[in-house]
Amino acid sequence: MGHGCGPSSARGAQNVVAPRGGMDGIPPSPHPPGRHRRSPRRRGGGDHPSASRAPAAVVPEVSRLAATTSGSDRLEATEVAEMREHLSFLRRYKDLLRLRLNAAEDLLVNGQREPSERGVCHHLLAKVERGVIEAAVQREPLRSDPAARARMLAGVIRLTADVGVLLAYLETLALVRSRAEAAAAFGEVVRRIDFESLSPTRLARLLQVLIATFVDHERIQVLFNLLATAPFRRAFDAAAATLPPEVTDAFAPLRAVHRRLLEDPAAPEAPTLLARGMEQVLSAPDPVLRAYPEGLRAGLLELALRPETPLALADRAAAALLATLPRAGRTYPRLALRRAAQLLERHADDRARVVLDDLHRTRPDVGAAVRWRAALDARRLGRVALAGELPARGRLAPAFWLDGQRPVWLRTAATPEAERLAAEARQQAALALPAVAPVVEHGVASAIPYVAVSGPGRPLVLDGATPFEVARGLLLAAAAARILRALALAGAALPDAAPERFLHAPPSTLVLADLDGVEWREPADAAALHAPLAVVLALALVPSAGVGALAPEIAAALARALTEPRELGDLISALDGAALRAARA
Repeated sequence: MGHGCGPSSARGAQNVVAPRGGMDGIPPSPHPPGRHRRSPRRRGGGDHPSASRAPAAVVPEVSRLAATTSGSDRLEATEVAEMREHLSFLRRYKDLLRLRLNAAEDLLVNGQREPSERGVCHHLLAKVERGVIEAAVQREPLRSDPAARARMLAGVIRLTADVGVLLAYLETLALVRSRAEAAAAFGEVVRRIDFESLSPTRLARLLQVLIATFVDHERIQVLFNLLATAPFRRAFDAAAATLPPEVTDAFAPLRAVHRRLLEDPAAPEAPTLLARGMEQVLSAPDPVLRAYPEGLRAGLLELALRPETPLALADRAAAALLATLPRAGRTYPRLALRRAAQLLERHADDRARVVLDDLHRTRPDVGAAVRWRAALDARRLGRVALAGELPARGRLAPAFWLDGQRPVWLRTAATPEAERLAAEARQQAALALPAVAPVVEHGVASAIPYVAVSGPGRPLVLDGATPFEVARGLLLAAAAARILRALALAGAALPDAAPERFLHAPPSTLVLADLDGVEWREPADAAALHAPLAVVLALALVPSAGVGALAPEIAAALARALTEPRELGDLISALDGAALRAARA
């Protein structure tokens, strides 16, 4: 947020803190809110003499004569004229300022002597310092007359560059001048401040002026433009703990948003603080939000679509910003999918369909949009969409879980078995074993009981001939035996170990997905039941020809384990040893 100008409340303030280089900034609104642009009028049929004249600065510049002692001992003609103006100011306010003048200075101030000596003039002007000025504005009539105070401070600013005096002038302008003029003055003052040397007290005063001068999104634009400069960021962060409550309340949330968006995406900001900052930023009118630089728009939307962001803010950001992102590149598809996922999780399917349709229309290469959109139109059981026909073998059918936006495997049962299937689903969820597929959803829809599980690969279907070489078959058989042993230790017993119960993801990942018919047993009883089941599955997975090629002692140990199973542990040990020898061979 660097090149953009500041608030929209004044054309003169459109360049508030416009840093050189750096990040893209927030652009100004085209004209002050509540005001209409007027075409410049020409009088007398010709150009007005001041039409091409640059507008005068709202905050007077410090006189060179007051700022430096360099130069010849005698004043030049232009400096004499300038000094006469300063003397006129001192003559007008000498009683309020209560300056202690020597004889020569008194003659100059009273107009009885022409200014000529540089040293004398500079010494006189230097007496108008911050302590004198602060005392003067506390006296009547300046104390109770903001307009008179502003006039006096405008003259004083020509004599000193003290930041405290500049802040006093800003505070007074906010009371007596239009918001446009006060905003312009704010921008001019900020450009003169060295934030590296600014005290926390003075920074607080500046931010209080910002609060008084700007409102709503204008305030946000000005602060973000200030934050685009590293010196201001450092000053703000250093003073954060000592800022007045009203300043902290107004700006700490915005600081958190700026830090997360443009400085450190991993910054550990408090979620409530970020949410308040996002709410402030997103309260701007749509045209303002859509005029932000692309990177800022994308960053705001990405932050709004995070899980911890309140849904109302996510809806606001998506409605205003998603359609403004360029369709090329990866940002729009990524954020559009995240928005669609968020809507699907909330069961706002119609709104998700609109997002996916737009994404598919403009980016047909995004395959996820095609799959998610097809799932919305497919037959469903609850939030699970069927992805194809029922399997020829086994009980697991491919499906798509809308709430989680990922493929799952669906198992159904006849209506009278609803209670049994629900109990099996609860048992499967309660097991929480690494090699048992987790349940994502279960219930009854259209009188059909169902359970959906998530796992890698596809059902392990063996069509007669063993599809694995001996080493791979042995590894899978050992993995299946371990799963059955883990189930037994948890007190769960299966009626069979059909290959179709397992999901296989090459090369050797195996996950148990189908717990149809599972029962709770004592661990020892479950292990005794599972041992012969593991042998049957191992014989189906391991080709006998491959076993014969193993070393005789390994082949003999494996044969004994497969024909005389005593414990699952023995079978697993024999399978592991054979698999290692087969891999070496």
